Amino acid sequence: MAADNTTALQAFLASRIDAATLRREAREVGALRRQRKVDIFEFFQVVVLMVCGRGGQSIAEMRRQMAAGFGVHLVRSGFWKRFTPGFERLVSRVLGRLQREAHRNPPPLKGALRAFRDVIAVDSTVIKVHDSLSHDWRGTRSNSPAAIKLHTMVRALTGELLQHRITAEAHADQRELKVGHWAKSRLFLFDRGYRAASSWWRIHRVGGYFVTPLARSFRPTVVSENRKHRGAARKLRGLELFAGLEGLERKVVDVNCEFQVRVRPYGKPKGRRFKQAFRVIALWRPSKRAYMLFVTNLPADSYTPQAIADLYDLRWEVETFYKTGKSGLGLNDLPSRKPHVVRTLIKAALIRSSIAMQARQQAEQTLPRTRWINPLQWVHVWRERIADILLGQRPDHLTWGFLAMLAVDPNVKRVPLRRRCLAASHS
Repeated sequence: MAADNTTALQAFLASRIDAATLRREAREVGALRRQRKVDIFEFFQVVVLMVCGRGGQSIAEMRRQMAAGFGVHLVRSGFWKRFTPGFERLVSRVLGRLQREAHRNPPPLKGALRAFRDVIAVDSTVIKVHDSLSHDWRGTRSNSPAAIKLHTMVRALTGELLQHRITAEAHADQRELKVGHWAKSRLFLFDRGYRAASSWWRIHRVGGYFVTPLARSFRPTVVSENRKHRGAARKLRGLELFAGLEGLERKVVDVNCEFQVRVRPYGKPKGRRFKQAFRVIALWRPSKRAYMLFVTNLPADSYTPQAIADLYDLRWEVETFYKTGKSGLGLNDLPSRKPHVVRTLIKAALIRSSIAMQARQQAEQTLPRTRWINPLQWVHVWRERIADILLGQRPDHLTWGFLAMLAVDPNVKRVPLRRRCLAASHS
């Protein structure tokens, strides 16, 4: 049998989740107290790795998969009772380890991204849960009294999960942006939910970079311009930004603006306020007769306004992460009213999503440089084949190359943005 076969696929999964390590950790966290008819590793594989019911998380399908794959027949109540707080701690430990390993191993970057150590898309998504859980996770809509907000940091180029937090839907996004000195030389891409100058300043002061759309709720003052304009062009220095842009149809505006930053030192009740200048670019969109505005701390002498807009488009990779997670990997299916079971199923879906995206990288290496894998199609292929891999069913054709060809993007002219950025110049 060729080297690039199911044994390689099994070795890939074993390198992410090792059976001996998982059984040891299960005892440490209280998920396993004594060995009976159900092996904790087999139970983990069924619940966390195998996706049942056309991509959704169905407890009944999991129980049937346990019987069909491992020959263990459990009554419904016997299967349910194994979703204990200890099992949630086990799933959390595995997810945390995968996130730490992904953090330690950023991919080499080139082209427009060569100046960064990593590119991280930051976003959140809302997941509906049973109305009885409104006390734990309060929703913000009248028809949805209970909902979870999942905050994530996703590697923009690969789709790997780097950080996550589970809160109520009513929880503000910017409060969950946790950065430290590890953020140095990394580029963060935000949406408007993270509209806080203090968050930008925390990234800036440790040597990181960010790009985010500028909301109209800000009223910064222009302190300098990065582009010179001939003749009697309007001078923006000293003007409030949006007042200066009113009636202006300049194709590109590149200025530095002062924003008010509020920080509160750790352990102290009162904070301080100061002003910090950040770069603001505005690109005129004739179709909308309006400017598209971004705020960033990327230097004007290295990154043109259009290059920054192109970099920001990489944030849509996190939307792909959520779409694949919800439509194919069970992130939107939470059939329980118990908070610890809901958290377990969310973390299981995050593990599946991150491992599926890592597997996509392995498979894409077998393709020619002019071809690539469609992430949405890859999730369907991976979901259908992972049970065969885990159960040791090894037909000769089940290889990385075979899986890649099943998920290859048929449109060779639609070059993914991640590839265009790796090939393009940054200025």
